[in-house]
Amino acid sequence: MTYSNSISPDFTSIAQELTASWSPKPVSGGSALIPAEANSRMRREGDRFLRRPTRKGATVDQEGLTNNYGVEPEMYYAAFPAPEQARQYALQGLAAATFVVGLILTSLVIS
Repeated sequence: MTYSNSISPDFTSIAQELTASWSPKPVSGGSALIPAEANSRMRREGDRFLRRPTRKGATVDQEGLTNNYGVEPEMYYAAFPAPEQARQYALQGLAAATFVVGLILTSLVIS
C-alpha cells in the first residue's frame, strides 16, 4: 500500500483498506474486566440482569452491583402514654430501684 505525493489521499478509502486488512485479536473475551460478583449475577439472573426495579435506598450500577444507602425513617411526634402505660412505667421503675438498692445493700453486707 504505497501512495505517491502527487495524488491527494482519500482518507476514507485509506481507512477502509486498513480496516479490511486489520483484524483485532483480543487477548481475552473481556471477562477479565467484569467483576466476579457481576459475572456470577449475570449467569444466575440471565435476562433479568439489571432489569429489576430498584428499592428505596438502593441503586444498581452498570456492572450490576447494588449500592445500598441509609434511608431516613418518617418523623412523627410521640404520643403521651395512656394512664395504664404510665402505671406500668411507674411499677417498672419501682422494681428497678428496688433491685439496685438490694444490690448495693448486698455488696455492703458482703464487704
